[in-house]
Amino acid sequence: MLAVLALVAVARLRLLNFPLERDEGEYAYAGQLMLQGFPPYELAYNMKFPGTYLAYAAIMAVFGQTPAGIHLGLLLMTTGTALMLFWLGKKILDETAGVVAATSYALLAASPSMLGLAGHATHFCAFFVTAGLCGLWRAWSAESRLAAFVSGFLLGLAILMKQHAVIIAAWAGIAFAVTCFRLAGIPWNRRLRLVVACAMGMLLPFILCCCLLWNAGVFGKFWFWTIDYARQYAVIKSNSEAVSRFWLVFPQVAATTVLLWLLAAAGLVLMWFDERLRGVRLWLVSFSLASALTVFPGFYFRPHYFLVTLPAAALCAGCAVSAIIRLQPAGGRSPVRNPLFAVYAVFLAATFFVNRDLWFVKSPVQASREIYGLPLFAEAENVANFIRTNSLAAARVAVIGSEPEIYFLARRHSATGYIYTYPLMEPQPFALPMQAEMIREIEAVAPEFIIYVRGDTSWGRCAGSNPKIFDWWNAYQTNYTKVLSAGEPAPAGKTLGCPLFVYQLKRSGTGRAAIPAH
Repeated sequence: MLAVLALVAVARLRLLNFPLERDEGEYAYAGQLMLQGFPPYELAYNMKFPGTYLAYAAIMAVFGQTPAGIHLGLLLMTTGTALMLFWLGKKILDETAGVVAATSYALLAASPSMLGLAGHATHFCAFFVTAGLCGLWRAWSAESRLAAFVSGFLLGLAILMKQHAVIIAAWAGIAFAVTCFRLAGIPWNRRLRLVVACAMGMLLPFILCCCLLWNAGVFGKFWFWTIDYARQYAVIKSNSEAVSRFWLVFPQVAATTVLLWLLAAAGLVLMWFDERLRGVRLWLVSFSLASALTVFPGFYFRPHYFLVTLPAAALCAGCAVSAIIRLQPAGGRSPVRNPLFAVYAVFLAATFFVNRDLWFVKSPVQASREIYGLPLFAEAENVANFIRTNSLAAARVAVIGSEPEIYFLARRHSATGYIYTYPLMEPQPFALPMQAEMIREIEAVAPEFIIYVRGDTSWGRCAGSNPKIFDWWNAYQTNYTKVLSAGEPAPAGKTLGCPLFVYQLKRSGTGRAAIPAH
């Protein structure tokens, strides 16, 4: 187990300077602002709860505000998740299950096909979900109200990392309550206190979050973006397309780790033949179902959404290997001497082999380009370096496109809270008012630099998108001079090219901005 964790760590350490992609840029920029004393949603709008922003701020406070520092924190967090799964697998079954759960998770979490090399919010969800489950296991075995409260608090933190985790938290609360009320020989009021302690712990993070944001004066924006707008975002995709879209995406997600996914699926079947799991079969199956449901809200099925399902998949894989060894004639042997354990070692080796180029050969920039199919994120670093070199620290910048990583890397504040332009293009009722607000914010600040991103992957335009902001930019850009072009134009018939164009504010003879009133 330690050898596998070490090899995965070597792969991640090689890629510490992996260029930040959009989600990482959002979290890093929001975390950077928090370290500077700005609350979430004041200078950067988004529909996610602020937990991952705080986690990024903590990582950057320790390891530095760089891609390498962020990815080092991610390495420690995913390794910690793997070790907690070892402990949990050992408690549920035996050491074999724990070893398989830990190693399976470490490999799956680094999967390029799930975008696992980037620090997504779903990594943080998996960490706090696993920590919460370890706490719950301790709580009902020791009948500890403190452990119940702490485990509930950890599950509440998982929700703050990403709203999808509320499904797992709700399942965990129900499962804990059922388990407590089935405990024999304990007065009902003591059981009730355990359940109440867990529920209070689960609610506390969200309550604290709301109070802090209210005190910071940004609660209205927080509520609009994470509740009102998020509700509209969740119903954009048609329900009728959900199943077909899932089966289109999932084979791509499992492409580089297919053997481990098959092993997890086998565990869901084999656990019914292992008498040691008689008391926890329903718990494992329902945990797997709750984890699977976290990828369904909105029916987007983005690859990194599946990272939340990995703790359940890893535990199922552990159950599969442990059950096979237990059921076959050589089951009395030490597991590592059992020939069937060698088959699992082959699964691990095959997974390393399939991913060898990205993990152990290609440079961070090459790996990013192969995974995402475009050089945009590496070019964003060049653009950010240009802006940082050619502007004062107090200069304001606007990115007309969805590349928040530029703000973070340039260490410059945004002229608009719209660090993503995807919402402006969506077929939802807030799109046009959002465009108007972004335009007003940019015009009010007159930023020193504007970066215009040309490409579908940074906009997500659709047939119903309103072109207002493009018409505005065509007129407004006359106040700026193009000073840099970066990225590659799209080949004929393709839409992957995302060139970046940097514009600098024109100045009058007095040095003041020469911008007429709009």
